[in-house]
Amino acid sequence: MNKIVLTSCGVIDSELKKQFYDLLNKDINKVKLLYITIAVDGEKDTDRTWLEEEYATILNLGIKEENITEFNYEKVIDFSYYDIIYVIGGNTFYLLKELREKQLDSKIIKAINNGVIYIGSSAGSIILGKSIETALPYDENWVKLEDFKGLNIVDGIIIPHANRKSDFIKEAKEKYSDKIIELYDDYGIVIKN
Repeated sequence: MNKIVLTSCGVIDSELKKQFYDLLNKDINKVKLLYITIAVDGEKDTDRTWLEEEYATILNLGIKEENITEFNYEKVIDFSYYDIIYVIGGNTFYLLKELREKQLDSKIIKAINNGVIYIGSSAGSIILGKSIETALPYDENWVKLEDFKGLNIVDGIIIPHANRKSDFIKEAKEKYSDKIIELYDDYGIVIKN
């Protein structure tokens, strides 16, 4: 069963936390989390204070810091070892390009299909949809990605930070025939198969 949590800024809302805990099949103290921060490397913005805040949301869930592994290209990582894969935001185009080139996209899809919980934050949420094209007004496509097809695990196009993008969402609804999934900053959506 697929277990997916889509957010803009992490699992913050108390109702979303409850739904997240319902996805777990073991004690939160024993949960192992793979933390993927690739999208941050694609950001040109030097203000990274939001990273600490978002990392704190993981710890606030009760996940022990010693059970969090930050993804590293240098290590061979068995994605199935982890209970949760958490993909943080940053530059969506850079993230998708890196996932494809390093063949991590197929590993993520396989892990999700095998029951590993996926938490996406901002760009980490966007990539699960049918297309990442809606990130163009907000993320610079400096990697010159031409294929905007997402991982297509979630049926629709995902727009994080929707509370800050009302005009853009109206345009997106007119432009795309796909379902638009709006994610507000403090809230999220849980998808189970």
